[in-house]
Amino acid sequence: MKKKISLILAFLMAAAMLAGCKKTDEDSAGLPDVPESTSSVSLTTMTVSESETETTTEETTTVSEETTTETTTESETETSETETTTTAASSETTTAASTTAAKAWNETEISETLYIKTSCYSRTQAIVGSESVKKYDVGQKINIVAATDTGYYKLADGTFIHSDYVTDQKPAEATTAATTAPKKPEKTEETTKKPSNNHPVNSAYTKSYKDRYPYQQLTSAEQQLYADIVEAAENFEMQIDVSTSLPSDTIFKVYALVYNQEPQLFWLSPQVPISLGGMLNLQFDLSPERAAEIQKDIDANVSDVMTKVNSYTSTVSKLKVIYDWVITHNTFSLQGNYKTCGIYNGLADGGELQCQGYAKTVLYLCDVAGIECMVVTGNNTEGSTHAWNVVYCDNGYYILDTTWGDPQTNYGRSSYIRYNFFLANDEMIKNTHLNVSTVARKGGTRIKLYNPPACTKTACYYFKAYNKEYSDLDSAVQAMYAEFDAAIAAGKNVVHIRVTDHDLWDALRETSQWRAFQKYAKSKDSSVKELNQVTMLTEDVLVVQYDIKYND
Repeated sequence: MKKKISLILAFLMAAAMLAGCKKTDEDSAGLPDVPESTSSVSLTTMTVSESETETTTEETTTVSEETTTETTTESETETSETETTTTAASSETTTAASTTAAKAWNETEISETLYIKTSCYSRTQAIVGSESVKKYDVGQKINIVAATDTGYYKLADGTFIHSDYVTDQKPAEATTAATTAPKKPEKTEETTKKPSNNHPVNSAYTKSYKDRYPYQQLTSAEQQLYADIVEAAENFEMQIDVSTSLPSDTIFKVYALVYNQEPQLFWLSPQVPISLGGMLNLQFDLSPERAAEIQKDIDANVSDVMTKVNSYTSTVSKLKVIYDWVITHNTFSLQGNYKTCGIYNGLADGGELQCQGYAKTVLYLCDVAGIECMVVTGNNTEGSTHAWNVVYCDNGYYILDTTWGDPQTNYGRSSYIRYNFFLANDEMIKNTHLNVSTVARKGGTRIKLYNPPACTKTACYYFKAYNKEYSDLDSAVQAMYAEFDAAIAAGKNVVHIRVTDHDLWDALRETSQWRAFQKYAKSKDSSVKELNQVTMLTEDVLVVQYDIKYND
């Protein structure tokens, strides 16, 4: 019978996709299809869609012996972060809302007895994010009356439970548990010292949230909420108690911090819960079983990365291994969802990431490597959201922006990793990374999350650490010629060095110097067609970059 109803579910969901792809638990995460929010005080959910619109076009100028023109060779686009809210339905309108929402899915009548395999709550509707009704515990028997094309089973009382949380296998000692949540034991220093490693995913990850820089800046009440969210999410507990006196901005702030600073909780939904009657209802984008499967892939990839990381002794080299691995194993995505905005794609599935996914993947690897790291959110110069990291390296804190190290170019991803923002400082990013450590709520209100440490050092910056920085014109010009020799011999497209002041940066980009470089490059190999002068993301960091264009 289980096979039969599973086939019914599969058929209904396939039909739904053909009819218009209704969102399911997994593919709707972070991108809910909900109405515009209102200013009503009776809000149930504030949804942060961490998709971002970020354009970091790498502008280039092509020179010839007679004319100069500007061309664009690179663009990176992210979709802008939005927050949507839904108003709570009162007891008088719940039935009407459910009736209306029922039109959003199809049901097939069935009659079957199944069992709860993972503690969960029934829902008023067969859609993600609907209001929770009643808690069911592992082993509890339920009577199914219908299956929906959104992946839910309908119970005899008219509520719904997702198929991920049920099984047709009767537990050896199934017991009918009380449907009210048991009282939590009092917290002790031992239980709050660090997250438990006995949660259903069984990860070997051991980073303690108490050691995090952002956590240490919170008030005691905020720290308690942070700890409660982490520990509940670890164990896939859907409800936590919260003081009714906590403002919604505080809950938003703490939840946003947990979502960004705890990358190991890759199943935690970006939907930000708000206090309703002293209770927060958390949502998860994956079942514990699926999360455990993904964690195995993550552990395997992390083990491979750490083998190389641990072959170096300097923190700069370790960070470069992490930075290079994340860039070469992923590419930028326009789509914001739970896979692209976290370590699911970054360390397990691979392929596409948004800037938040890049930053959280770096954070996870740094956590394992024992390197202090944090995620910082803000905006770029176009006003679109962005995320990057601050790390501690040798003598101080530095900026690490992996998203902007992964350029989309016309000459292939594998040929070029950009190091303009590899261990940069605050001065270098002041015109490009704006509204530092803030997040915007619906309506434009910005919430300050925490104050990142000042990044003032330069010793570990890529071009300085790897001896590609020059302070006089003659040395810089000779270094550029040497870079052209190496790049052309290897068939590579990018030549770049850094200089120590803006006058030198201008001098190496003068038209006469540009033509001299181009003449030299053409003399080295007849396949060199021209040089493109890169301007985007180079001026503030004083990087002089030329791209070599070869004949087709």
